[in-house]
Amino acid sequence: MTLEPADWSARYQAGNTPWDHGAPHPELMRLIEEGALAPPSPSAAALVPGCGRGHDALALARAGWRVTAIDFVPEVAGLAAELEATGSRYLAEDALSHTPARPYDLLWEHTFFCAIDPSLRPRYGELARRVVAPNGKLAALIFPVGKPEPTGGPPFGYGRSEFESALGDAFTLVTHGAATRSIPARSWREEHALFARR
Repeated sequence: MTLEPADWSARYQAGNTPWDHGAPHPELMRLIEEGALAPPSPSAAALVPGCGRGHDALALARAGWRVTAIDFVPEVAGLAAELEATGSRYLAEDALSHTPARPYDLLWEHTFFCAIDPSLRPRYGELARRVVAPNGKLAALIFPVGKPEPTGGPPFGYGRSEFESALGDAFTLVTHGAATRSIPARSWREEHALFARR
């Protein structure tokens, strides 16, 4: 099932946003605290597609990244002012169609890949190849791992292999493992993965 912007908007209006835990993902915070996602320069740019209310985007911005956060739901547009205060920005558009003026040094993936219909996963791979600079990083919180395909979504289940298949051979896996700081309320397993753009 593919959800249109109006469907997502209705979920926000109804408060039906179980993916939103009101804070940055704890695994992202671990990666930031340990320096794994330290910006390589003061002008380093990061993309957060499908940013929702922007908890992760703001955490990256406060860690020194110049963040572009994208979502097409009007209910999250209030995020713009908070991001702009950090030198970052919010765009209300279809993230899969985003084409930046210059490539990003980091793409942070969390609850966007699992929200799109599996038929759109090749377009996600096209996005990643288009927007991540050579030698840039793609850091992903892979979820929900192990969720059976027949149960549908969103969130649609996937694992590292499905994600790598979408990315193609333009990325090299650097690290992968179970999330050490997962969200207990989530029913399915969470993993982290870091890729380098070739």
